[in-house]
Amino acid sequence: MSDIKDKLKELLVTRGVMAGSDLQKKIAALQEERAAGAYEIERVVPGEVVGEGDDRFYLVRTDYPLDTPRGKVTLGDALHAHADHIAFSACDSDLADFDATTAVFVDAETSGLAGGTGTVAFLMGFGYFTENVFRLEQCFMRDYDEEEPMLRYIDTLLQRFDTVVSYNGKSFDVPLLRTRMIANRIPSRLDTLMQFDLLHAARRFWKVRLRDCCLGNIERAVLGVERHGDVSGAEIPELYFDYLRTRDARKLDRVFYHHACDILSLAALMAWLSQCLAHPEGEGFEHAEDRVSLVKLHFRQKRYDEAIAVGMRVLEEEPDPAVRRACLELMAAAYKKNQDWQGMANAWELLLNDFPEDLPARLELAKYHEHRSLNLVEATRLCAETIQFLEVREALERIVDADRMYLIAFSKRLHRLRSKLSRAPGLSDSDEELSLDEEP
Repeated sequence: MSDIKDKLKELLVTRGVMAGSDLQKKIAALQEERAAGAYEIERVVPGEVVGEGDDRFYLVRTDYPLDTPRGKVTLGDALHAHADHIAFSACDSDLADFDATTAVFVDAETSGLAGGTGTVAFLMGFGYFTENVFRLEQCFMRDYDEEEPMLRYIDTLLQRFDTVVSYNGKSFDVPLLRTRMIANRIPSRLDTLMQFDLLHAARRFWKVRLRDCCLGNIERAVLGVERHGDVSGAEIPELYFDYLRTRDARKLDRVFYHHACDILSLAALMAWLSQCLAHPEGEGFEHAEDRVSLVKLHFRQKRYDEAIAVGMRVLEEEPDPAVRRACLELMAAAYKKNQDWQGMANAWELLLNDFPEDLPARLELAKYHEHRSLNLVEATRLCAETIQFLEVREALERIVDADRMYLIAFSKRLHRLRSKLSRAPGLSDSDEELSLDEEP
């Protein structure tokens, strides 16, 4: 029997399993520590209680020197973000007077993602620049009755700023904060503040290459930031509910760390985006896909000359056919908006060199030769040649609905061109027949 007991003890030690009496002692010790407040938020995340009596909440304030590195930039670099770059990347002319010194970087950790009246922002963060530091204030609800004093403090804080910088804040953080203020009958000036949502800017520049534009992925792939000791955002609501049940805040240090990282990265990402845009012709963007996204954004904002200039640089350096195709399509459209018909035709011709069966390029070139260069023979040749290989596709049952629409369009255009050619002076029947039967 003693041998069995010895083996059992050895097994318990080896597997790290406590005996019943030891477990009871540990549980008792934990209960004593909890009763003494050893695991309350004040012991885990140093901060201060703001307010008096029942109107109190918990505030963690941290100052970061301006030379604090955050990936490829420092926090202070955000102070040099150019207003034109912010307005351009946001597609919002209201931000043309953007000033980083009157901007507040906002992020919320919430009890859920539904965003309805039952969702609360239990941790609200505000980062802003003072004279010589980047200050981060994290406002925390230790319980639901601390929401109103916390929101009143936030409303006072926001009166100092002109612009809210966020990541998906337009759709989530700001509307949620507004809802909570309304529920607590607190007048809010949120609607008077301009908004710069970096999520939309990030998607405009990096979605083609990265696909996933969540802040964590943008941090790694764009800023070169790696977090250590972080917690998944999906776990955060449950960690807060656990704290409310147990008053054990030991796991909340990772939540505060995650929250602080989000806000620091907002400042860093804004700085890096402005630095990228400061270089001429898209040279600040290392990847060709990002430069094509820049071409697209220039085109969207009717900056056609800039779109063409960036596009030319991409074509000089990028051999990938798919990237060149996207770039040439945008450049051709930009030339067309500028009414530079020859430039447009050259872009479509370059595209056809890489993709000889590209139907939009063929159609646009046919239009060009019919209406601009007045080369009816070339326009007719393009239409006849295109109809020929579309009919081959149809015979092989490889045609799709979009191809059939192009087949109809080219057929109508060919009919009209033949009618024009028949009436054109100086063009013999043999010339017309040659142009139609000419091999591609």
